[in-house]
Amino acid sequence: MYEPMRSNPPTLLRPDLWTPRRHVLVTNDFPPKIGGIQSYLHELYKRLPADEVAVITTSYPGDLEFDAAQDFQVLRTGTSFMAPTPRLAKQLRAALLAMKPESVALDPALPLGLIARRLPVRPTLLVHGAEAVIPASLPILRTLMAGVLRASAGLVAGGGYTLDSMEALARRTSVPLGPTSVVPPGVDSSFFVPPDPLQRVAARQAVGVGEGEFLLASLSRLVPRKGMDVLIRAQALASRELPGLRLLIAGAGRDRARLERVAARAGSNAEFLGQVPVETMLALYQAADLFAMMCRNRWMGFEQEGFGIVFLEAASCGVAQLAGRSGGSAEAVEDGVTGYVVADPRDPYAVARRILELADDRSRLARMGAAARARAAQEFDYQTLALRYGRHFGLM
Repeated sequence: MYEPMRSNPPTLLRPDLWTPRRHVLVTNDFPPKIGGIQSYLHELYKRLPADEVAVITTSYPGDLEFDAAQDFQVLRTGTSFMAPTPRLAKQLRAALLAMKPESVALDPALPLGLIARRLPVRPTLLVHGAEAVIPASLPILRTLMAGVLRASAGLVAGGGYTLDSMEALARRTSVPLGPTSVVPPGVDSSFFVPPDPLQRVAARQAVGVGEGEFLLASLSRLVPRKGMDVLIRAQALASRELPGLRLLIAGAGRDRARLERVAARAGSNAEFLGQVPVETMLALYQAADLFAMMCRNRWMGFEQEGFGIVFLEAASCGVAQLAGRSGGSAEAVEDGVTGYVVADPRDPYAVARRILELADDRSRLARMGAAARARAAQEFDYQTLALRYGRHFGLM
C-alpha cells in the first residue's frame, strides 16, 4: 500500500512527493467524498498498475486514512475544490513536469479543463454527462468547451450518448477530436451477486420485508431529477391491485421532506431508509423483486441522468429494473431484456402498469433478472472496464 506522508503543507505542494508516474489523474471528485463519479474513478484506478499511476485531487474529511489504504499514490491539494486559477495551473504544471507522465486525465472537463493549455501534457478529458449536454445549448459554455477540446488530447466518455453529444459539439464548433473511448460506469460483479435461497431470506429479513410481499426497491440521492415522487405515486396506484407491494427507498438528499409529503398525500407506504452502508445496500438489492428509479430530464434537458450505476448494481444481483428515459439510462437498462425504460417517466400510471405487469408475470421477471446478471457480469464488470480505460492510455 502507498503510505502518504502525513504532514503539512498539502502533498501537492511538496516536490519530494513528485515521483515519476506514467499516468496522472487530476480530478475534483475522488473518495472518500461520496458520489457516483467518485466511485467510478476509484474503481477504475484501483485496478490500474499501481506503481504507474497517481491521482491529484482535493482534500476531504477522512482522506488520510483513505489514501493510506490505496496501492497507488494520491496527492491532495489542501482545498475542497480545484478552481481553474493561474495559481493552480502553476502548481499542477510544476508537479507534472517533475512526475513526467506520458498521459494526464482531467475531470471535470469544465471548469477544470480551462487550465488545459497551461499543462505540460495535453490532457485527456473525462466526460460524464451534463458537461457534454449543457454547453451544446449555451453559446458561452459552448465556446469555452471548444477551447478546452482544442487543448486536449482526446476524451473518455461515460456513455454512448455522452460521446455523441461531444462529437456533435465538436462538429458545430469545427474542433477536431483526438482519440475517444467509451468507458461507462460499472459494477463489481464479485460483490453484487444474486443471492441463493437462504441468502435471499436473510436479506429480506434484514430490510424488514415479509414472506409474500413484493418488494420494489430504489436507491439514489434524493433530488428531483431521480423521480422518486413519481415512483411513490406509482406504488400507491399499483398497491390498489397488489396489496402486498412495498417500496423501500435508500439514500439521502434535499428532496426527502417533500417526498415524505408526496407519500402521505398519495397514500403510499414508502419507507425512507436514509444513507445506508454498503452491506445494507447489498441486502436491499438481494431482497428486491424489482428495482426502479424514474430518472427524468429537467430544466429543458440541462439536467439528465448520466448513466445510473444503481441499475447495474441491481442487475448484477439478478434483479430486473425499471428506469425513466433520461440521458444514459437506456444504456444501463436494456429495454425489454433486463427491464423496461419508461418513455414518460413523469407518468405514474405508466410506471404502475409496468410494476403490475411484472408482478403478475414472475417467470418474465426471473428471465429479466437472469439476463441482467449476465449482461452486468460480461459487459460492465469493472475489471473489464478498467482494462478498456487502461488501454486508452497505453497502460494495459
